[in-house]
Amino acid sequence: MKGYLSIEIPCKKYIKAYLIRQYGEKPVLNKDTEVGNKLFDLLVHKINDRKKEYSSKTYKDSIKVYVSIRTFHKRGGFLNETNVISFNRFLERRVKEKLYFLMNFYVDIVPSFESNLLIVRRELGIDEDAWETDSIKKDYYRYRRKHGMKKLNSKKERVSERDFF
Repeated sequence: MKGYLSIEIPCKKYIKAYLIRQYGEKPVLNKDTEVGNKLFDLLVHKINDRKKEYSSKTYKDSIKVYVSIRTFHKRGGFLNETNVISFNRFLERRVKEKLYFLMNFYVDIVPSFESNLLIVRRELGIDEDAWETDSIKKDYYRYRRKHGMKKLNSKKERVSERDFF
């Protein structure tokens, strides 16, 4: 890609899948996007407070993002441990907020987690390999309990995508 340089960022699998879904196979992050703006901001921060919290076991995958040559020369192309944690937490919050929104929307139509998961996964761009169903389910149910929402039906109702569209 002419005019851009790559930065390798360690991340979780579902964050990588989400970025690829949103920005394509070769994500170009500039200040025009919220994610690019966050990355631009983190490239400047040199303080490394959370170095001890960082674990390479947490971030099993990595994604290559592209920034303009001007940004690379102005801000650099390296994220220290603290910035990697901050970038991943930022994207994790974003993914989970979108998950909660979509799941709440579809649960209002069909009150079953399992029947709506396929559609939500497709819209987020996150498959089973990137984020396990049990993990998503636990996270979503914790969210519902925290916000005082009622429990969902426990029986599995299968609904195909054709029922929605």
